[in-house]
Amino acid sequence: MTTSATQGPAERAAALLLAARRARRPIEALPDDCRPATLVEGYLAQDAFVALSGGAVAGFKIGATSAKAQAFLGIDAPFAGCVLKDDLHDSPAVLAAARFPFRLIEPEFAFRLGRDLAPRANGYTPEEVAAAVAELHPAIELVTSGLQDWRRQGVASLIADNGVNAALILGPACADWRELDLPRHEVTLRVNGEPAGTGVGGNALGGPLTALAWLVDHRARRGQGVAAGQVVTTGVVTEFVELDAGDEAVADFGPLGEVRLAFTA
Repeated sequence: MTTSATQGPAERAAALLLAARRARRPIEALPDDCRPATLVEGYLAQDAFVALSGGAVAGFKIGATSAKAQAFLGIDAPFAGCVLKDDLHDSPAVLAAARFPFRLIEPEFAFRLGRDLAPRANGYTPEEVAAAVAELHPAIELVTSGLQDWRRQGVASLIADNGVNAALILGPACADWRELDLPRHEVTLRVNGEPAGTGVGGNALGGPLTALAWLVDHRARRGQGVAAGQVVTTGVVTEFVELDAGDEAVADFGPLGEVRLAFTA
């Protein structure tokens, strides 16, 4: 994939990042003439990335909702990305390791909306957002990037790279979740049968519903909404672990069920 002199900076950045991912050859950094310098420029490049991919948007991810994730990336606020339809999988999922430059996994709580939340000037209260949810899913987000040393590229470049989302694996749907204490809900992660991390829902911005409300407000500020049927995954709640070819991860959400992801060689 090549870039054209007639493209704007956002389109050039998107073309380079998408090509790097597809070739599984991350680039050192975006060139100065198209590297986003602000969050606004990063999201414009993300819009171009999604459009150039040709994929339908099945939902959204929120990155850096936990203190650990923010420290890992050297940032102090969440950011958003899109989940494309072809990258949304049901558990148990088996993916080809060679498709991804690297494979970082994150156990997360994901919500599927039952009705549209159109953008509006005053935003939505957390209660209104919760009322629009149809189902809760235990989930694993797969993170990868078209950028080398991606942790030190700056948040605007990570946003341009579709928020470094590669895939989302959903566990069983739960419609009867409203009585659960999600901020205190425990999650454990195992890799190849060995313990790899624990956490609670409150690690995601104080609670998954708070994170969901952040995403809805973020979309509204950009004049965009979240549609019925779309999924929002709300950020890592345990440690995040990089997997190799042949590895299998299981995220156990207790009464909500398990999510399984394995990588072939």
